[in-house]
Amino acid sequence: MMKPSVSVESPATNNPRKGRGFSKDELAAIKWSVKQAREAGLIVDERRKSKYKENIATLKVFKEDYVKVLADKEKVLLKARKDGVKARREAKKRKQIEDKESIEREKEIDEERKRIQEEIAKREAEELEVESEAEELSEDELAELDALEEGTDLEETPEEALEKVEEELAEAIGITKEEKKPEEKAATPEGAKKVVKRVRKKPTTTTKGVADKAEKKE
Repeated sequence: MMKPSVSVESPATNNPRKGRGFSKDELAAIKWSVKQAREAGLIVDERRKSKYKENIATLKVFKEDYVKVLADKEKVLLKARKDGVKARREAKKRKQIEDKESIEREKEIDEERKRIQEEIAKREAEELEVESEAEELSEDELAELDALEEGTDLEETPEEALEKVEEELAEAIGITKEEKKPEEKAATPEGAKKVVKRVRKKPTTTTKGVADKAEKKE
């Protein structure tokens, strides 16, 4: 927007010439103050008291254009403000959607993780069940095991086992129980040492010894 030119008349010749600025009376004709004119970019000559119709007409055109420019700027600013508000709303809405999608995605991940854990637990339970079924004995095997346990004798002591072996050996070589000489065994408490007493036998006299003595005497 170009600045308007100021025209004044020379006092000596009354010829028009370029002036320094608009006077207060010329600004008052279009209902502008000095401050408003300077804000619009006009130069004000406060010392000049004259008022020219040409300058007033120029100021009226400038004012109309200036008001339009201000209105356009205001529209641009308003539009920019509305666009900013709209952009902020869209950004907020987009963020809410993203947060919602993120929450749903995390929920799906948790559900998938839970499903995998349940599947693993189910497989482990099935494997344990298969192993227990493989280790579990059938009814026939249990019955056979009970029969074997009933048929087995109680645990024998070493003395009983030795006596049993001796009896089996005697039966094998043909010696009956009656032909065996009874042997008395002193019962000793478990853990006590068995004391064996040696007895020295007295010499016995035979007929041969008596004959030898008779020969020596002769």
